[in-house]
Amino acid sequence: MDGQRAMDGQRVMDGQRVMDGQRVMDGQRAMDGQRAMDGQRVMDRQRAMDGQRAMDGQRVMDRLRLTGTGVPVVRWPGGAFVDSGREMRLRLIGEFAVCVGARRLTGTEVGSRKARTLLALLAVADGRLVHMDIAAEALWGERWPSRPGDNVATLVSRLRATLDPGVVLGGRSGYRLGRHVRVDLWQARELAGVAEGVLASDARRAMRLAGDAVRLVADAEVFPDVTDAAWVEPARAARADVLRRALHVTAAAALRRRRPSEARLAAQSAVAQDPFDEIACRLLMRAYELAGEPARALAAYERLRATLAEELGIDPTPATSALHVAILRSATLTP
Repeated sequence: MDGQRAMDGQRVMDGQRVMDGQRVMDGQRAMDGQRAMDGQRVMDRQRAMDGQRAMDGQRVMDRLRLTGTGVPVVRWPGGAFVDSGREMRLRLIGEFAVCVGARRLTGTEVGSRKARTLLALLAVADGRLVHMDIAAEALWGERWPSRPGDNVATLVSRLRATLDPGVVLGGRSGYRLGRHVRVDLWQARELAGVAEGVLASDARRAMRLAGDAVRLVADAEVFPDVTDAAWVEPARAARADVLRRALHVTAAAALRRRRPSEARLAAQSAVAQDPFDEIACRLLMRAYELAGEPARALAAYERLRATLAEELGIDPTPATSALHVAILRSATLTP
């Protein structure tokens, strides 16, 4: 009987060990399962975060258009392009404006009328140092205050406090805009330059970049309400030059892509800006020729010839005359 009890006890102990082992294995499996679930949750969370980042990045890309210079731009309310993000942007075309991020600041937010004039003067200078006497003349004309240097320095200090410490750089010897401040006119010039550079190899891209430049400067003159400020004139001349170059590239690129209607519109706009522009006239003549309208091409030449003779007493250049002869011969030979 004692032996039987011993055997029964052994069986109970063995059964307990088996149950304990099973519990350990079950616990291990549960822990492994929990770890797997935790790992899956981490992976799912990471995928969700990655997906969110991708969606956020796509939203940014959808909001931006990358120009040929790699500068991301978005549209002003009026249609022209401006940089995205928090950079400060100054608008010289039309009414002077200051924009930070997506918001255009009011005049009172920028500062006094003289503070805004000083900021505009620095924008026109295109990064060059503006000496105190030039600033004083632009601000007060011939009636300078007794201490103009102090007055200009005060305006600069207020602009720095109101807008950004780095918006104006320099000191009493002269001031200039900070490098992070972008100006619509000079951005358009950059776009036109890149468009000219890629015209021969990528007409589609050249046409797009030139179109962006045109939209930046075509709608208005530089400070159209300012009539007696000599310091504005260099910016007005620069705007005319940028617009002319951008329209030339637009027309030339359209001709390369065999799109005569778009070439004609761009060339006509350039001729309207400057009736003496022979490059624009030649582009217009070629656009009419490509459209199968040689008579209009010859009429465009005659208008240019008459304008040059009446206003300047000169004849068209050999390049323009040669194109006229070529179109005339082609029209004569065409049945």
